[in-house]
Amino acid sequence: KRESYATVLMDVRMTGMNGVEALGEMKKLRPALRVVLMTAYTANDLLAEATRQGALKILSKPVAVPGLIEMLEESVEQTHRVLVVDDDPGYLKTLATILRESGYVVFEATDLDDALEKLKGRAPAAVVLDLRLDRATPRDSVVAIKKVSPAVCLILYSGSNGALEETEKSVPSSWVYATLRKPFPPERLVELLDAIRVA
Repeated sequence: KRESYATVLMDVRMTGMNGVEALGEMKKLRPALRVVLMTAYTANDLLAEATRQGALKILSKPVAVPGLIEMLEESVEQTHRVLVVDDDPGYLKTLATILRESGYVVFEATDLDDALEKLKGRAPAAVVLDLRLDRATPRDSVVAIKKVSPAVCLILYSGSNGALEETEKSVPSSWVYATLRKPFPPERLVELLDAIRVA
């Protein structure tokens, strides 16, 4: 509640509240927080719930320290990466340029398939998603992205308030970090991404 952290590393089995319950509470306070869980047990239902709630990673104990350090460094680097998905090449280029000038590493995708392929590589901290993509409904786009990368923060935008509201109502509230109605000031998008970086 008082301080920001790049990443939280937490055990699953703890007294009082387990790590998955704590993850849920942390995500309520800071939806963009990156949380890595460690466990020596294989409680599949519990671990599946942690994935649904957006755990960045679940590590088996004993944890190999060199791998842990590498993963934590990757988590910090990840906060500078953003995937922008828009089927309008001009708008995509404009957003990408603005974000790069603001210090972000930007990946661009013009359709959902391309976006999903890029998510399988080096995962970004956030996906900035136009809800109007060819051959994909807004809800299907959100579900597909969350299935590939449950911990990613989604910022949705559209020229239609109805599309934004309908999509937000059709998916779990924790899946959508923020929404923007086009046209929006680019500074607002940068503010949202900056807040994710210091979550």
